[in-house]
Amino acid sequence: MMKFLRKHRHWLMVVIAILAIPFIFYFVQRPDYGAMRSDRFARVYDRNVSMLEAQQTARLFDLAQALGMSDFVQSLTAGAGQNQNQAYAQFILNLLVLRHEADRLGIRPSTSEVADRVRNLPAFNGNGGFDFKKFGDFVQNGLAPRGLGEEHIEQLVRDELCLNQIKQLLAAGVSIPEAEINANYERSYEKLYVSVIRFRPADFEKEIKVGDDDVQKYFETHKTELKSEEKRKVEVVSLALSDDQKKLTGKERIEILQ
Repeated sequence: MMKFLRKHRHWLMVVIAILAIPFIFYFVQRPDYGAMRSDRFARVYDRNVSMLEAQQTARLFDLAQALGMSDFVQSLTAGAGQNQNQAYAQFILNLLVLRHEADRLGIRPSTSEVADRVRNLPAFNGNGGFDFKKFGDFVQNGLAPRGLGEEHIEQLVRDELCLNQIKQLLAAGVSIPEAEINANYERSYEKLYVSVIRFRPADFEKEIKVGDDDVQKYFETHKTELKSEEKRKVEVVSLALSDDQKKLTGKERIEILQ
């Protein structure tokens, strides 16, 4: 048997190679080129947002929907339409922008405001208002499977309150006193009656006589205005040698210089 294998080893190698090819294509998976991309999801406010951070924020999108925060979700995903991936992307980016702007504007909802909003969330309300049993069931069955905790509910509620305050700031108008409005209107549209008096220089030139004393007095009074900086005029004579003369040496050069 061993002699047979040694004698036909080359053919056996070919057969083994042919049989191995299907197994290679079947068991060896194609590389996940998507996973080979950069870990950066986006760049916002001069900082990189990692894929891990984006995935964590995406879980908040699902949580907000489960809590019944429909207005909040719609505000952060406006324009995404039915594209779920686009909705996730917009929610992540808009939430980052919202938190940045709220911090920049100094908007920080109080603990009582957050607690009141949590009690009014649709997911925790029954016929008699806030249902603690629903809250407990949601914490156990709605948060744990997503890898989230109660603090994430408070965080989302805080984000919603910040968004509402920013909307109020943008919608608030500037109050202008009625007297100022009327004054501006009158300045723009009121009719003005103006009287014009014309003076002809020729009618006054005959009666005006200017003497030397008047000129001297005017000069003394406006001396600083009439004063001008010193000026000098300089004339320069150049006795330079030409290019051919510069090439001369010895006696010839001395004669030229004299």
